[in-house]
Amino acid sequence: MKKKYYLEVIRILAILMVMYNHSAAFMSFSNQSGVEYAISFLFSMVCKGAVPLFFMVSGALLLGKNESGKDLFQKRILRMILVIVIFSFLYYMKLVLKGERPFAPFSFLLSLPTDLVYLPYWFLYSYLGVLTILPILRPLAQNMSKNTFWYLIILQILLDCLKPTAWVLWGYGLCGYYNFSGLFQYVIFYPLIGYGLDQYFSETKFLTPKNIGRNLAVFVAAVLTQMMVYKDYLSVGNYQEVYLGTWLSVPVIVIFLNTKLLFQEERLSERTKKILVSVGGCVFGCYLLGGFIGTGGRLDVIAGTLTPVTGMLPAYIIEIIIAFLIEVAVTLVLKKLPVFRKLL
Repeated sequence: MKKKYYLEVIRILAILMVMYNHSAAFMSFSNQSGVEYAISFLFSMVCKGAVPLFFMVSGALLLGKNESGKDLFQKRILRMILVIVIFSFLYYMKLVLKGERPFAPFSFLLSLPTDLVYLPYWFLYSYLGVLTILPILRPLAQNMSKNTFWYLIILQILLDCLKPTAWVLWGYGLCGYYNFSGLFQYVIFYPLIGYGLDQYFSETKFLTPKNIGRNLAVFVAAVLTQMMVYKDYLSVGNYQEVYLGTWLSVPVIVIFLNTKLLFQEERLSERTKKILVSVGGCVFGCYLLGGFIGTGGRLDVIAGTLTPVTGMLPAYIIEIIIAFLIEVAVTLVLKKLPVFRKLL
């Protein structure tokens, strides 16, 4: 299969968004005003799109393949189960050594199907769900036309974005029985749209009226989201995440399309391609190492030192980049060890 370098860029962007979401900078707009508030709010909204972007990349890479149920289980599902068990156990041992959990390995194993040792590992279980339904999603995606994918996006925006917005802001809603929101679950909608946009989006120029319009739509989505979040704040007295992801599909799809336009293979040097493949191949390892090396904990000394000089947001962005580079380096080392090579 021809290498799609823009997907590596999306992976890298998505893990940086995950790290921002797990940092103290997330939702920091609650203590800011003016330009800082606007930028922080936009970052906090957009970073919620990390998991959808990961699912879109998976859809682009996996839904066009045809493999037997045996291969699917041995190559993908079993690998993911092993990742869940091994890295959950490593994080569990970290908690044991810190005195936060008793050492009870049998109880730990029994709890794995129902409990998360490390909260951000919820993504592993969700991704396992995507792998489990691949035999259903693959024929569905491969037999959908270009117009059907666009129809699916329009439906999602109307019913998953505009419908709750109309209710929260203006008190207007549709009959509850008119509901097929299950189609818009992360594990179904985003893999399908990732495959569709990868296959059928054929534009090649970035600065076109169409693409400018799509990017302006992100700011419209951000304004509508801010109105909902602020109305909720006036109601409950503090800022919550509850409406932060209402219009998430708009920036997620625009980020996917922008990246595809900007990182076309013919525009990249061979050196850039090698770097993207190398760093992009470390993203899964970076995610797994987040509970051991990521932002927060000891690394917050970076942001703490820089904040008086640069301000909070730039300080945490620098910390995130440093943490990411450390995680990439550690992942490259781990990949040389047989026990981790196939898992990462």
